[in-house]
Amino acid sequence: MSNHRDRFETSKPVQFSLRTFLIATCAVGLAAGLFGRLFFQNPSVFAITLSVLSTVGPFVLAVATILWLALRRKPSAPALVCGRCRQKLSLDSEEPPASCPACSASLAGPGAMVLLPGQRRRWGLAAWAVVLLLAPVVGLTTARVVQRNTVVSPTNLQSQTTAQLISVQLPQQIDAPWVWNELERRLLAGTLTQPDVEDAIGALVAHMTTTAPNGWDRPLSWQGEFIKAALDAGMISEPVLFDLCDAFFGPKPVIRPLPRVREGTSGFGVEIQYGSVWSNQSAIGQELLWQVDRVLLDGKPLEIRQIYKNAQGWSGYHDGSLPVGEYELTVEVECAYVDQAKLIGLNARDLTSDRWPKARKRWKQTVSAPLKVYTADEPIVALATDASRHPGPSGGLKVNRLVAQAGRDGRTKIILQAEFREGLPLPLSYEISIVINGQATRLGSTWVIEHDQGRSQGGNQLEAEIDALDPSITAADILLTPDPKPIENHPDAKEIWGEKTILRNVPIERLDLEAGNGSPTP
Repeated sequence: MSNHRDRFETSKPVQFSLRTFLIATCAVGLAAGLFGRLFFQNPSVFAITLSVLSTVGPFVLAVATILWLALRRKPSAPALVCGRCRQKLSLDSEEPPASCPACSASLAGPGAMVLLPGQRRRWGLAAWAVVLLLAPVVGLTTARVVQRNTVVSPTNLQSQTTAQLISVQLPQQIDAPWVWNELERRLLAGTLTQPDVEDAIGALVAHMTTTAPNGWDRPLSWQGEFIKAALDAGMISEPVLFDLCDAFFGPKPVIRPLPRVREGTSGFGVEIQYGSVWSNQSAIGQELLWQVDRVLLDGKPLEIRQIYKNAQGWSGYHDGSLPVGEYELTVEVECAYVDQAKLIGLNARDLTSDRWPKARKRWKQTVSAPLKVYTADEPIVALATDASRHPGPSGGLKVNRLVAQAGRDGRTKIILQAEFREGLPLPLSYEISIVINGQATRLGSTWVIEHDQGRSQGGNQLEAEIDALDPSITAADILLTPDPKPIENHPDAKEIWGEKTILRNVPIERLDLEAGNGSPTP
């Protein structure tokens, strides 16, 4: 066969067709165009997208390559085929045949036979592997450079249009100073129109009502200077200003959850929250004044005495008892937005509505809440026993100190200092007793409720007097018995842990045995 190399040729590598080249060019151009547009309009999103594609993309491509290699046929050994019909020729003899057994074509001329190569090093696949390995490094490095060089700063913000600042940058940086400072600079330079100013205020209002629908709970620090400059320039209309005030102070008063009331209970309290303590630090120029005019129960006036009133809260108490049933409690509130400059020398908390200065806006609102009066023996708080909500072997309680002090008339005073652990799965309410020599003595009750505003709880120190304690006793058991009564008037408590817990062998500090406490020194 070596004497007839001119009679055959090796197969040529696969080449890209013009169609494949055009499709690849269009795809690359489309991707480059989309990424370029994203880079110039939103560099932060561009950097995030590039980071994700740089890590996830190579993994997906590597899996696709493995599947492609698994599904295609394995490379075979070298084969000699007819150049015309591609019929495999026998290599049993030293010399190939003169003509093809299949198509009878002559095998004597140049290119009459084709040598198909067998297994060989696949350098293209190796190069593909290198590309996949380098893609995360190159992509993440590029994304980091983009983030570092496109971070919001006065320099790059000045090159953006006002529309880009308000529609793109402001929502992303609404609690940061950079965009607001640039908008204020343009406002003072006279390049902002009133629609531009009100669009920026509208974006702020949308952010405030979304993140804090019941009113803003912090000052408008970075936004305040822009708001003040816009108000001084007369570029905020009253409707937009009132929208900002509603978002800041809250759209309406809020009745705090009413307590649960049992028949025969002498009275219950009502609390109203409205407004913000940050109005003087927010440059909005308005103060919210409000007062409770009437409290109604099922539409009828309810006698209620005021306990306290400040700029953000009001509390009243009804002294009478109510029959069993379900009621609707309604509070009528008179409100006004008043220029802060008109309140100089006045304490808004002490002003009744007839003494309010002339207001920008004055209106009345009503808010309602359900009130239920339970029977004397009706269960209000359920007892939970689901093991998945168990507060732990300690019952959720941590004993800090158990102390014995000398009591009166030779008795012994027991003092328990304890606290509830954090992250409890449900509210807890216990009657706590100390057990010594099998005899239980009640120390008192305590409870805890965790909610969005933190936690509410009872006292952390309980005490009781017992008969003189034998000097040899240095430890006692603490019995935690679920008791819903101390917690049932709290509307946040729907259930408590309902199984008893015993804390065994809690050490007692025998301060009653020390000198000076009425006991002789050993």
